[in-house]
Amino acid sequence: MIKRIGLWGFVVAGLAVAVWGIVSWVAPATSCRGVEMHQGDTCEYSSLTNEKTGEVQRYEDRVAVAREQAPFAVAAGVGIIIFGAVLIVQDSRGVRASAA
Repeated sequence: MIKRIGLWGFVVAGLAVAVWGIVSWVAPATSCRGVEMHQGDTCEYSSLTNEKTGEVQRYEDRVAVAREQAPFAVAAGVGIIIFGAVLIVQDSRGVRASAA
């Protein structure tokens, strides 16, 4: 019983990832060094050593990138759900086979 509950965890986690992907596609939020960005804002890139590079990214650019990546999160979530469902089906078949 405890094992089956753990297997359902895959389904729940996959659902959470898929929903997160959908939400980030519909209403993406973006920030620049921890500060939430809004329409018209810009953010200057910095290197790993915090040196300014002179490259600037607009809010709209960041939102576009977030929307491009969202389908991958949804696909990953669906994949996790399918994986969990397969494990649950295999586990239930194993339980029935051992009971017979």
